[in-house]
Amino acid sequence: MSDVNNIYAGPGIFIWGIEADGTEETDAITIDLTQGGITFTTTTTYFEPATDQTGTAPVKSISTGTTGAINFETPDMDFEKVILYNPNADKIVDGTTPTKVKYQVTGLAGKELPRKRAVIKPQGVDDPKRFIYIESVGIKFDMNAAFVLDNNLRLTVSAMAYPALDATPKGLLYTWGDITATA
Repeated sequence: MSDVNNIYAGPGIFIWGIEADGTEETDAITIDLTQGGITFTTTTTYFEPATDQTGTAPVKSISTGTTGAINFETPDMDFEKVILYNPNADKIVDGTTPTKVKYQVTGLAGKELPRKRAVIKPQGVDDPKRFIYIESVGIKFDMNAAFVLDNNLRLTVSAMAYPALDATPKGLLYTWGDITATA
């Protein structure tokens, strides 16, 4: 029988930069203001061979890989965070007046996204069985600057979760629960 105590709701917190023991790195980025919630989804691709006798109908499915996606919007317009995860973003401090600062985002190709372990956890909840640790996350940055009457500016956060080849087990994508549990 199902347990209604296992139905969870509420806003989440995204932290990028988590150590193997679940603690935050010294330069971890915490985004605890979201609009519309945080979603984490996985996508698995498959090779599905067919035979001449079955036409286009596959005879079996073989997993060829799984990735994950984290998506949310935040009204936290702190570009100090953006320059830490976006290799195309730079902070420029004026040479004569250090209080004059600008942030520049370039659009050229070829820069690899930094990857770090991240965690999604519910706001105000300290129970690690409710946490999702994602092993290798690169944050994709796109601006969503809407100047409208009844809404506010937001940064769109779209992160990719990759299988971690240096994790145990090899290819670990995410851990649901207490990351410190051992076999």
